[in-house]
Amino acid sequence: VEWPVDLQYAPQTDDPVVPAYPAVPAPTDGELAAAGALLATARRPLVWAGGGATGARPELARFLEATGAGLVTSNSGRGTVPEDHEQVIGNFATTPAARALLADADVLVTVGTHFRSNETADYSLRLPPAHIQIDLDAAALGRVYPAAHPLHGDAAPTLTALTRYAAPAEDGWRERVRTVRHDVRAALHDSIGPQAAICDALRAALPREAVVARDVTIPSSSWGNRLLDMYDPRDNVFPRGGGIGQGLGMGIGAALGRPDTPTVVLAGDGGLAVHLGELLTLAQERPRLTLIVFNDGGYGVLRNMQDRHSERRSGVDLVTPDFALLARACGLPYLRIAAEEHAAPVLTEAIASDGPTLVEVDLTALGPMKNPFTPPVRIPGR
Repeated sequence: VEWPVDLQYAPQTDDPVVPAYPAVPAPTDGELAAAGALLATARRPLVWAGGGATGARPELARFLEATGAGLVTSNSGRGTVPEDHEQVIGNFATTPAARALLADADVLVTVGTHFRSNETADYSLRLPPAHIQIDLDAAALGRVYPAAHPLHGDAAPTLTALTRYAAPAEDGWRERVRTVRHDVRAALHDSIGPQAAICDALRAALPREAVVARDVTIPSSSWGNRLLDMYDPRDNVFPRGGGIGQGLGMGIGAALGRPDTPTVVLAGDGGLAVHLGELLTLAQERPRLTLIVFNDGGYGVLRNMQDRHSERRSGVDLVTPDFALLARACGLPYLRIAAEEHAAPVLTEAIASDGPTLVEVDLTALGPMKNPFTPPVRIPGR
């Protein structure tokens, strides 16, 4: 927001105006009845919750209980129902096990999601045609995937109305949802190799209420956005636009806004370099924040993309600071993780601190993931 200096100091001569807010839309009784009739036939239901569902937490939980549905989420919808709930599959829609579950579902209810490309494998993911879509934005209804019953309304009252039509899932469906929930987590836990120790130690050291702010970096995109359980959507902070470098600033804001609970920031060395100056803000304000910097000496995700899709690397292997010296120069405590056995004691110490700590994860010393992470993007002409 730009505000010219002359206007900043200009006298106010107009009267304050209270903005007129538009009425909250609601589906008609006929639209709800038609969608409810479809829902009443569901024996293998699934729900997909996005950021628009976060204002309907109790309503969504009651809907899951009434239907026995499994819950898939977008990144923005994480924590709407706590991710240790046995029916929450989570942000795993594109995994083979979740794809198979979607293929067998007979009704899908989606709530407040825009189906971003990364969460639909660049829009290649197939959804059930028996699709009830709830969204406050009329333009979102049917925009990415066809909706048999588009319901233009607020998530909370619309879910409450739909729940009246719910019928229990068939025998074995809840158990299958639980199996998929376990399988997708186990597969990801195995695939990230030594970084699994960091994910496990982080969740063990954090209290249930704690902010996890994630910059766009491989640990975030691979396991931080999926495997690290979220219990409340307010704890789930990440740059929805996908730009690197914002994580530390977002984390500092969250930590200052909630000083009684710890905040953790996951950042890469390349992303942090975009906003290194924020380290001085961290040192000055001294919030209760643990900054975990995953140091792989460059832009790891771009490096992996170039290795997969091109014949050479360019601009991805970068000069990286000596983070111990950098922390010392800023007056920040410094800890280092260079092996799996370091994760638990280092993160426990850092998170227990009442001030900031910079934790460097030396990815070269720690060792590689079993499967290098490459985002699901298409290269034009390939």
